[in-house]
Amino acid sequence: MAILFLASSFLLPSGEISMYGVKINDSQKSLENVNLERIAKKDKMQKFRTENGNDFSITVEKGKVVYMENDWLQDEKGVQPLFSDFKFGQTSLKAIRSKFSTNGFTYKSRGSFQTKTHLIMFNCFEFESENNEVLVTITKVALKGDITENNLAIKAKLDALIIADKNYLDKTWGKDKTYDPTYRKIQM
Repeated sequence: MAILFLASSFLLPSGEISMYGVKINDSQKSLENVNLERIAKKDKMQKFRTENGNDFSITVEKGKVVYMENDWLQDEKGVQPLFSDFKFGQTSLKAIRSKFSTNGFTYKSRGSFQTKTHLIMFNCFEFESENNEVLVTITKVALKGDITENNLAIKAKLDALIIADKNYLDKTWGKDKTYDPTYRKIQM
């Protein structure tokens, strides 16, 4: 029983799916309550600097919040994201998979990709909720070192979190997805 409580409190300590108090489908006016330094504003997106030095962007469409992203700027003082008890640079893809008992799904247009120095992976998990939110975990692993198929999920660490409206992601990233055979939604 204690393990079950710990698992549910790990993901949602506040009991809501939000970042800095903002939720998917909130009105555009909710951005007025974001008391963070605004570092960019372009069309439907606003980007803020969080108190621990990371980036937090919010996209609004048709007057409603549809996309939120919290990016780690690689400072060890800023490892706590705005959502979940995961830790930037510390929580592995293996731990994320274990927490949700699935590898989730990927949008075919947003599969893993490689930069000159890193492999970046997107794993998506739908919430069992009325707002149709999708949690996207973005993990990365440095290409230098001994990376194998067996240790990739251990070495890939959380680098960004996204909470978005499923319909918005389907429109933006496409409807084609690849699901893990053990896929299931995150229960609230």
